[in-house]
Amino acid sequence: MKTTRELPRTPLAMAVMNLLMERPMHPYEMKSLIKERGHDQVIKIKGGSIYDTVERLEQGGFITAQETSRDGRRPERTVYAISDTGREETRDWLRELLAQPVNEYPQFAAALAFFAGLDKEEVVRLLKVRTALLDSQIAGTEKGQEHWTKTMGIPRLFLVEGEYAAAMNRAELEWVRNLIKEIEDGKLWITREQMKAYEQTMSSGRGS
Repeated sequence: MKTTRELPRTPLAMAVMNLLMERPMHPYEMKSLIKERGHDQVIKIKGGSIYDTVERLEQGGFITAQETSRDGRRPERTVYAISDTGREETRDWLRELLAQPVNEYPQFAAALAFFAGLDKEEVVRLLKVRTALLDSQIAGTEKGQEHWTKTMGIPRLFLVEGEYAAAMNRAELEWVRNLIKEIEDGKLWITREQMKAYEQTMSSGRGS
């Protein structure tokens, strides 16, 4: 099947397309598998977002409806399958994501760019709050990984994104702790007077 539309490039679309590469299924089963495998730790699912995604993918010709069935009084469920075009485009997209680093403009980095606008003591306090939350997230992820592998028997292959998230959190935790230490030791922070002197020097440089 040919399509002139572009594949919706969202994490949820990636999940839907890859699940359908396993076998045809209906959106409710997709949503259940995403949660069962812990993919909801890295892919946001809310309300009817998966149904909206499925609709866009079908309109684009990337998936096709196979059959609609009803189980008792439950609402009708439509089973979808991936099209040849959808399979090809999803694999190309996955190859691109794996190979090419992308600047995702994280919110924390934006906050770091401007945190000098707050008082030093408040910055330290807020960063310590962040380290506590990171600690909690890491513990939660590791507990979830253990549950999914040992209790539910899910192959580790389907859980590596959780390992990646925990590794990124551990790296950030170490970096933030070092940042706090540098601020407290006076190696990083500068005074208001030093900031004003720097701004005046920059202004003079632009004016010359």
